[in-house]
This record gives sequence, structure tokens and C-alpha cells, in this order.
Amino acid sequence: MDAMGEHGMYVGSGWDVARLSESEKAFWIALWDAPIPDALHDSGADSVRFGSVRALLVTAQRHDRGINCVLGAGEPGTVTQGHLADAVSLMETRCFHMEDERGVDYRVPVVPGLAESAAAEKWLAERGYLCTDGAAKLIRDGSAPSFVEPDGIEVLDWDSWDDGFGGPLAESLGLARMGETFFACLLGDEDWRCYCGIVGDDPLAYVAMHVHEDVASIALASRPYSGRDGEGQLAVLHRCIEDARAVGCNSFILVDAGGEAPIGDRESLLRAGFEVAYRVPSWRSPARVTA
Repeated sequence: MDAMGEHGMYVGSGWDVARLSESEKAFWIALWDAPIPDALHDSGADSVRFGSVRALLVTAQRHDRGINCVLGAGEPGTVTQGHLADAVSLMETRCFHMEDERGVDYRVPVVPGLAESAAAEKWLAERGYLCTDGAAKLIRDGSAPSFVEPDGIEVLDWDSWDDGFGGPLAESLGLARMGETFFACLLGDEDWRCYCGIVGDDPLAYVAMHVHEDVASIALASRPYSGRDGEGQLAVLHRCIEDARAVGCNSFILVDAGGEAPIGDRESLLRAGFEVAYRVPSWRSPARVTA
């Protein structure tokens, strides 16, 4: 992999990591903003902004680091203006109803090469946070699909196929069961494009794509189907790429919740022109590691 340069530019590839990271953050914020209030009644779901940093949490799922996270660490003001400190303070002290136990287990991904990435990692390390390698980012440029769209697979919009849409995506990302509630509430939002690839009545693959400032962030999930391995993913990815290009997108990024994509999905993404670009270290609170 190439080296990271100044201002989040990925040297040798031309990737604007800062812009890609901002798009992925926008995906998660928009996902948190999607559910109708009744859908998450009494779950403790919250999205709190501290400057460029965003704390996302669901206190009813306090042990799930996929769904509880601090995003934007490394962006301007993260350390110098105290935004990271404020965000982790919230994560450590928020309680669920009147229970005595406070705080949630959470992750703090730090995208390399941003304005305050080094300062954020230093701040976390000094406070005993545990650093793991995190997920490798899969990204793609905005070129037309170079692969053939598989025959015999119908790709339907969300409003034509909403049966069980949220569950596979939440599972693929490694989110707790409650995670499917977020995906189930995306209908009608113009920033989202959601598709399902089917053969007859059998779903093969699902995708949720969020468009933010010419970057398309996607979540992908698949279901096994005899004789069509990988074809469902390629069908929905072909649709994603064409539709994103039609609205002016020039980059794609696969979102993650701290873990790697399933092997089958990863292989399909590579066939669709995505490439492994850089790895995002993820940090965990020492209070939660020893709990």
C-alpha cells in the first residue's frame, strides 16, 4: 500500500482519504437519524456532536462496539479543542434508565493521515486505550463497471422488496440485532439508494448506499444461493455504480463497523473494481477491556 501524505491524500493513488472518511461518517450519522422515534423507544439510542467528532451509541446494547462508536477522531479540533475528550466522556458516563452501571463499550477508529490523527492516537495511548489493527478500507474510483452484469438476477429498489432488508445488512456489519432497525427506516430518504438482487422469490444480496458530496458509501450483504456464488453481490454493485455515477459520484467506500467484510462479499467487491487502500486502527477504552 502507498504511503499517506499530508491533508489525508493517499500518495501514489490520489485517494482523498479525508473526503472518503467524511462520507463514511455521514453514512453512519444518516443511519442514526433515520429511525422513527417509536422504532427505538427506550433503547437509549443517541447521536451527539462534539465539533467534528460524533458519538453514536445505543445504551440498551452497551456491550456492542459495532453499534457504539466515536467517529471523526483525527479531524481538526479533535484534540486541540477537546472534542475527543468530550465524546469519550459521554460514552463512559451515559447510563441506561436508572441502572447503576454507566457507560458503553465502544470503538474509536482513527483514520490515518488526517489533521489530528497522530495527536488523537497519542491522546488515546496516554490514557491506556487498547489499539487494534481495525479494518482494511475497500475503495473504488468512479469509473464505469468493467465487469458484466450477471444474467437472470433482478435488482429491485427498496420499495419493491423490503422483506428482511435490515437484518442481513446488520449481520454482515457485525451489529447487534437492533442494528436492523436502523436500516429498516431508510425508505423515502433521497440520499439513500437501497437494492436487493433476487432470483425468483429468493434474495441473493442486499446493499444500502448513501451519497455524500460525490462519494458513495455502501454496506453490502449476501445470502447463499446454489450455483450463483458472488453473482448477487455483483448484480447489486453494478446497479450501485451506475446509479452513483448518474448523480456525479467519483468515489466509493465500503463502510465497516470495526470488522472485515465477509470473505464472499470481499471477493465480489474486488471483482467489481474495489481495492484495499489503507487500514484504520481502532481503539478501545481500558475500562471496557478490563471489565
